[in-house]
Amino acid sequence: MLTVTDFKRSFRLNYDDSIDLELKLNVSAHGRDWSHIGNDLYEYGIKKKGLYAELLVEKEEFTFLLRLLEKLTWEQCKGMI
Repeated sequence: MLTVTDFKRSFRLNYDDSIDLELKLNVSAHGRDWSHIGNDLYEYGIKKKGLYAELLVEKEEFTFLLRLLEKLTWEQCKGMI
């Protein structure tokens, strides 16, 4: 599992969920600015990283990722701020 954390809160993603979140982030307004997060999500999702990994993000990034997780499809995340 990939643990995404801001050191106060965290959530875990399996490989498929990591790719799903990466797609949602890519189509959002933050996709380009936060490409480092998308890269880490993708690398975990394609099993380039180990079975257990951690992704440390800022509080604002963490909150936004949680909002993306609430959306059912990446299409719902297009342009999301």
